[in-house]
Amino acid sequence: MFDVAASMSAQSDLRHAIELMQDGEVAPAVDLLNRLVGDSTLDDKGRAAAYVWLAEARADSAFKIRCLEQALAHDPDNRQIRQGLGQLAAERAKPGKLPPTGNHHRHAKLAEAPLVIGIVGGLNGPASGAFVNSAGLIATTSYAIGGAERVTVTLDAERRLAGVVVRRLPTHDLALIETTLGTGRKQSAAPPTMIAENTSFIALGYGGARLRGALARHSSAGARQWLRTTIPPAQMLDAGGNPLYDEYGQILGLLTRNVDGAGNALAASFSHVASLAEQLQRDRQLMPESRYCAACGSLTRAALYGGRHCETCGAAKALDHTEAALPPQIDKLAALYREDVGRPCVHCGARVGGCDGRCLRCGRAMASGAVPEA
Repeated sequence: MFDVAASMSAQSDLRHAIELMQDGEVAPAVDLLNRLVGDSTLDDKGRAAAYVWLAEARADSAFKIRCLEQALAHDPDNRQIRQGLGQLAAERAKPGKLPPTGNHHRHAKLAEAPLVIGIVGGLNGPASGAFVNSAGLIATTSYAIGGAERVTVTLDAERRLAGVVVRRLPTHDLALIETTLGTGRKQSAAPPTMIAENTSFIALGYGGARLRGALARHSSAGARQWLRTTIPPAQMLDAGGNPLYDEYGQILGLLTRNVDGAGNALAASFSHVASLAEQLQRDRQLMPESRYCAACGSLTRAALYGGRHCETCGAAKALDHTEAALPPQIDKLAALYREDVGRPCVHCGARVGGCDGRCLRCGRAMASGAVPEA
């Protein structure tokens, strides 16, 4: 007799194992997945999913292929698993090369469209976004936000809430926005191994925009961070951040206005976005009193020590009354601004470094071996 309770428990364990893997806790995830692949109470599709995520535990392509073969045996009609196997086999046959891009792919179909977030108030107009964790952290493009510190987050025609920009990484074209809305669950993200060339997707934009496309061939060097798409930016109706979903409802990445050599849009890989969001949480735990710098997007601690400028970009910072009353802590600011790294000027003793042989502080020649003047 089929045990419904045991089956539900196994499905719950599978979701937990996937969350552990997405959080980078590989060892406990592997222990749980190894148990689940042999659990008779888990249905065939569930066991296939367990093997797919088990394949993410190691970089060894032979191991990944064995896992995906087992997954395909349990779910033989799964086109995505078959594609992943094909790509891995091609990579082993021709290291560093992917099979040629095909023009024939099935369009992704979503039974129910996931929630797409609208973001208003950024420097470059309205944008789309997606929840990156269950605590209400939202990801969109750095281009969309620009120097804005606060934005309006729109969930539907009636629900609007305030969003605070807490981190912006221009080199990754990523902005992270904090809200008070906890979702209670994480996005269902596609395992990186399963993100193969020709995978079809729907890019959802706030307001109902839908762009259909597929992933194109990309070099292995940028595979972790960027996904090439077949969508030209001219088709995009906003400043980016549109989540890409495959036919199984799994998120692949966030569409940006960055382009590849063919002029098509690049998407930020969601696994990469999630890892940067986790890094933000770690940074904030290590530096709980740090503040966001809207000029460069980094976290700054200068105001804690009476500093008036961001230590990353040098932008002037507005201080609150408490910070303005703090006397500058010269030693700590020197370390923060890395003024203690360079060779001291023989004239003024400053360690800010020089340009064209002259001290940046006093402007005098930094002749080696000279004795500082009294």
